[in-house]
Amino acid sequence: MAFTYTRAPYTQSISSIVLIAIAAALFYWPVAAEAWASVIATVPEWILVAMGPYLIFQVVYWGMCGAFDYVDRHNKPDFIARYRIQSGKRRQPPWSRVWRNLALTQLLLSPLMMLGLWGALRLRGWTLTATLPTLGSTLLDLVGLSICSVVWFYLSHRFLHRSWWMKKVHRVHHEFRTTSAIASIYAHPFEFVFANFLTLGLGVVLVAPSLPVIYLWTALSVHTVVAHHSGYAVPWLSWSVHHDWHHYRYKECFGTLGLLDRVLGTDPEFRTFQHGETR
Repeated sequence: MAFTYTRAPYTQSISSIVLIAIAAALFYWPVAAEAWASVIATVPEWILVAMGPYLIFQVVYWGMCGAFDYVDRHNKPDFIARYRIQSGKRRQPPWSRVWRNLALTQLLLSPLMMLGLWGALRLRGWTLTATLPTLGSTLLDLVGLSICSVVWFYLSHRFLHRSWWMKKVHRVHHEFRTTSAIASIYAHPFEFVFANFLTLGLGVVLVAPSLPVIYLWTALSVHTVVAHHSGYAVPWLSWSVHHDWHHYRYKECFGTLGLLDRVLGTDPEFRTFQHGETR
């Protein structure tokens, strides 16, 4: 296997910006406001809060996984395939093991955790409102959610790399030495709850944004984590090279965006790379 480094382009995360822009336009659309108020009045709260984000997660996750799986199998279209980070034979677990793992996390753990999130929000004093958020409040909530996500992922991820936890728990996720989109949620059940779910959900409880922002945050989070595991440095998606290197070497680069790794010095080899360099 060979790993090729490409620096983060100025166009990275354009897809996420587009998602936010679409959501903002929708929030200001009068018809959407009326429709949202009608939904709030007719659909039970637990379905909206617990099952709504769950369905969004599934649609974004499986949609992106299907697209990247096509690229993996057929090496096309070229405008995606050309950005593959690792070359050579893929190092991944047997697919039968992957499907068993995903069945457990997605059909059992995810619904239970979403119900728990709804309960935690209620204890937090959060209430479901029929009004759509403003652009300012949406952006402010997204900043708070992002900070919680970046900090928790780094701390929990670095903890899981401690010797015992790596051998007993986190090694499951690292069976994907060559990243693949579907690997983004392939993990030991404990890691799935402690690291993966809380990376997305802890900030939701702390920040307590409106439900439309929770929906948007779910789509953005899944979109980002799948991009980070896709195996491709697609220039308009979130920069994936940093996390791909973590799977390749697995001893550094514990964060999502690289900022905390740079500040805390946990990316010494990675920061020596030059654009286009292969190792």
